[in-house]
Amino acid sequence: MLAYTDSKENQTTLVLIHGYCETKNLWNDFIKIITPYFRVICIDLPGCGESPNITQATIELSDFADQIHQTLQSIGVQKYCMVGHSLGGYVTLAYAKKYTSYLNGIGLFHSTAFEDDEAKKEVRIKAAEFVREHGARAFVAPMIANLFDETNREQHRGIINRIIKEAEKEDVESIAKTSLAMRTREDSSELISALNIPVLFIVGKKDVAVPLTKSIEQCHLPKDAHVYFFENVGHMGMFEETTKCQQVILNFLTYCSNR
Repeated sequence: MLAYTDSKENQTTLVLIHGYCETKNLWNDFIKIITPYFRVICIDLPGCGESPNITQATIELSDFADQIHQTLQSIGVQKYCMVGHSLGGYVTLAYAKKYTSYLNGIGLFHSTAFEDDEAKKEVRIKAAEFVREHGARAFVAPMIANLFDETNREQHRGIINRIIKEAEKEDVESIAKTSLAMRTREDSSELISALNIPVLFIVGKKDVAVPLTKSIEQCHLPKDAHVYFFENVGHMGMFEETTKCQQVILNFLTYCSNR
């Protein structure tokens, strides 16, 4: 079972999935305005935070989805919104493909339904090779900083250092295997077109990890899309535009619970 936190109060439930080289602690401050109104469960993905390391030779994002489902079933929740940041969005889509009936909405928080292009797939291979050769800190330190728009980095230096400090503790093989799992993930554009539940998109206009053009391409695909663009935000809107992103999540949860 995966590690998690659970606010337990309230009936309508939000499941938050963190991104690559992050942990459930990413959401600690962000959820404070949400928990008075909704139950919030934050999960550590395999190889991250307090969850077990990835021990099998290879892993797919569908395996992540299975482990999340096992964890949520052990908690006893049966219906929820799931919102994932970056890698967490890919995992949310893998979950939606297998366990749609448990969802009343999904959110892609700086994430994409499209598979990697060939150039990005090559980057995933090089990332796995680099972290195996040089270790976690050498890999995560520049990567985490670059997720913030350059105009926001200095004011968020403490947060950046905190995320790096947690990430450098992660198992090197788990980091590498997760990179390769992202590389082999399937395109989910047909999936989000077919879903009969609301789909939320939170987009940073300065995001270098998920280019704005790709975000725009996917926003029209769902039958019930909720799309928010933020100026001067990179890949970390939960810090770069905390209050606005919190309100977006609250509004989306309210909408999903009232359908």
